[in-house]
Amino acid sequence: MMNENYIVGNVTSIDGLKINVLMNEQSNLESFHYDGVIYDGISIGSYIGIIRGSHKIICRVEKEFLQDKKNEPSVQEFSRDRFERYIEVSLLGDIYRGVFEFGIKRFPMIFNEAVLLTEDEIRSILQKGASNSSQKLSIGESVSNHIPVDLAWDKLFNTHIGIFGNTGSGKSNTLTKIYTELFAKENTEIVENFGGNSKFVIFDFNGEYIKDGVLHHGKNSVKLSTHSNKGEKLPLTPRVFWDIETLSILYSATEKTQRPFLKSAIKYYVDHVKHDITSETIIQGLGSSFYNIFKQNNNKEMLSLLHKSLDIIDFDTKATYYDKQGESIDLSWLNALWHSQSNTYYTKEGVYLHSIETNEIVSKSEGFVYALRHTGAFNVIRRLTATEKLRVAVHSQLIYFLAYGKVNFEHINPLIQRIESRSDFIEKTIRLSEDQEDGGLLTVISFRHCNSEAKKMIPLLVAKQLYDEHKKKVSDASGIMKTVHLIIDEAHNILSSQSTREEESWKDYRLEVFEEIIKEGRKFGFYITLASQRPYDISPTIVSQLHNYFIHRLVNEQDLKMIANTVNTLDTISRNQIPTLAPGQCIITGTSFEMPLLIQVEKLSKEKSPTSESADLVKLWT
Repeated sequence: MMNENYIVGNVTSIDGLKINVLMNEQSNLESFHYDGVIYDGISIGSYIGIIRGSHKIICRVEKEFLQDKKNEPSVQEFSRDRFERYIEVSLLGDIYRGVFEFGIKRFPMIFNEAVLLTEDEIRSILQKGASNSSQKLSIGESVSNHIPVDLAWDKLFNTHIGIFGNTGSGKSNTLTKIYTELFAKENTEIVENFGGNSKFVIFDFNGEYIKDGVLHHGKNSVKLSTHSNKGEKLPLTPRVFWDIETLSILYSATEKTQRPFLKSAIKYYVDHVKHDITSETIIQGLGSSFYNIFKQNNNKEMLSLLHKSLDIIDFDTKATYYDKQGESIDLSWLNALWHSQSNTYYTKEGVYLHSIETNEIVSKSEGFVYALRHTGAFNVIRRLTATEKLRVAVHSQLIYFLAYGKVNFEHINPLIQRIESRSDFIEKTIRLSEDQEDGGLLTVISFRHCNSEAKKMIPLLVAKQLYDEHKKKVSDASGIMKTVHLIIDEAHNILSSQSTREEESWKDYRLEVFEEIIKEGRKFGFYITLASQRPYDISPTIVSQLHNYFIHRLVNEQDLKMIANTVNTLDTISRNQIPTLAPGQCIITGTSFEMPLLIQVEKLSKEKSPTSESADLVKLWT
């Protein structure tokens, strides 16, 4: 027979899943001592057992309240002997023959005894998901009773993960902690170099994870920069660069007008065997542009587009050039002006070019091509970078389309402007190479020194290429033999559904790419971990498709509403705790956990921590 310090109450009512327990007078103690063992007291969120025969039904305390024994509303006196203490509990599972199992297998009965749980019993509840010691991932302890909480890494990393929390809540520490513990298993009997079958890539927007000692000793850090030429570059094969999907991403080509135009330019100018635009093709394109401008003579924008190309190849339109007979080549048309009333070009000498014979146009264009081939411009053309070749190609293609009325200039010009403006940062962050380097187990890509455009375009490009290539490998194989794990810190940078700085069609495309990955990736062994201080800014579709969540302190009403609407594994108690969580505390919930758990994540040492600390103003200002 147990003493009253072990038995703490009796079941008084059962209403479906709502169980009320009348507590003993001594049940409100902070702790209990029985047979040399210390037990924690009863409070909201704690666990108790209800004895029914040989089974111990495990419950969680959801509510605590008093009932007036005297039932005399007119008497306002408050005294301990007047009231009875009750708790309302929810059913979790039961312990039978020392083994804990989740799930409601039986209900308590009236007068069943409520009992405290031993530390071992609570431990079995908290660590149920990681019963196999070889698969345990230790990241912290339960807040209420300081029992270590071990996660089952084989279940956790086989899912999409979300880590959310305000600045200073411990979000970055949690992200780093779970992956540090995972990588620490490398070269053990459990995990032998991950079998060379898994790749981890981190999008690091603030440069927090590139420091030596963080995450993995052998990581490959790629520090991109759009502010100088000293940054590292991501390798990209020419085949991938000249793909319509890649260029559409880099230059935000709209689906209905700009993308078809860009596709036509690639089809015409890119040699799909060499995966390049040859010098000869560029020269021919410039010659055709000259011919089309003056043959059609119907659009004032065409000649300025040609001049943009000539500026790229350093061709001086006012210089004197000579043919093979030593006679000067007449290139005066290149400096023609537009007459708006007559809708035609005219020379400085007053010659209108709307009724020129075809033979003369052909002769002038041939002279122009000869000058391109036999001047310094030819050497420049041979040395053009990929982005410069693209600019010349789209200028020539737009001239052709304008000449024959195939497009509206206002529809394509924004794309041309983006190609011109973004080429600089693309040159600084991407290099074309047939030799693709193996980044090893972990690659950290830092965008700390990149502008806002690069922070949106480059991650999207990398993510799509990783996913498409991995999906093809898995589809060609007989199953998932390799996995890719994409980790995106400060994910609102690229997954925001609230952005107003970009066209809706492009924002939709960007989100659709990641929504496809989040919806379909698991089938192919492609997993995403997202971390953000602003979950509300992220697409609800993406947040709802995550499988497991680590939720730190959030106080913004919109963030809390997002979590409440998308994370369906949170109970009321856990949801209400989110705004009051202390630094380092988080609620973990999801498909890998039978119930929400409130834990204190272990703080990493300074050497292993990401560089995300706030400034110490006391130290700086005193």
